[in-house]
Amino acid sequence: MSEPAPPAQEWVPTYPAIRRVDEAWFKAERLTCGVMFVVMALMVFASVITEVFGNRREWIDVVGLMLVCVVGVRTRAVKDGEQRPSWPASLGLAAAVTVVIAGAVWAYTERYPGGFIWAQKLALVMMIWVSLLGASMATYDRSHLALEMGEKLWPAAALRWVKAVAHGVTSAFCVAALAVSIHLVLQQRHEGHTIVAVEWLPTWVAFLAMPYAFASMALRFAAQMVTTAADQAAPAEEHLPT
Repeated sequence: MSEPAPPAQEWVPTYPAIRRVDEAWFKAERLTCGVMFVVMALMVFASVITEVFGNRREWIDVVGLMLVCVVGVRTRAVKDGEQRPSWPASLGLAAAVTVVIAGAVWAYTERYPGGFIWAQKLALVMMIWVSLLGASMATYDRSHLALEMGEKLWPAAALRWVKAVAHGVTSAFCVAALAVSIHLVLQQRHEGHTIVAVEWLPTWVAFLAMPYAFASMALRFAAQMVTTAADQAAPAEEHLPT
């Protein structure tokens, strides 16, 4: 009878202070990314409302909205012990929601008949920030796309060294991209251009996300190179997205 396998040794974090700083840094990135995504979605939604209902006043739209609200009220999930509202109550609630939404759309299109001209341009700027912040966050999570076939070609003893070299090369590439992005931002600042339709936002400020993201990724890949070479990297499953 074979002996039971010894329990796996528990991983002990190295450089705990640095890891706590990196975790707080990651949480700040995630919060910033989430806020920008919500603001971006609201601005795009406002632009769509302006384009569709800016010069349109049809009762059929109100009727359609009323039907959607009725379906939503009647099909919503009911908690244990809660009774579904009666049809008169459902119709009353749906009518109230319809009045609020239709009134808000009417007030918005009357107050801002042309919408926010700068909304789409600012949303594109935020899209750049969200995508680059996402790249930095993916570096923290170690969830970047990677070809794993090469790992099966190397001997197990050399695998961590190969991964360390890969992290080092990636970090070096990020440093090179950082230098190029810094040059781009400085050149844009010298030229003094602003985003079209967003005159208060200089172009160089909009592109500050590039040097930030590349600097962040360079540092994180360099740290992963060190911990991987020292065989002290965190278990991969702890960093996979859920």
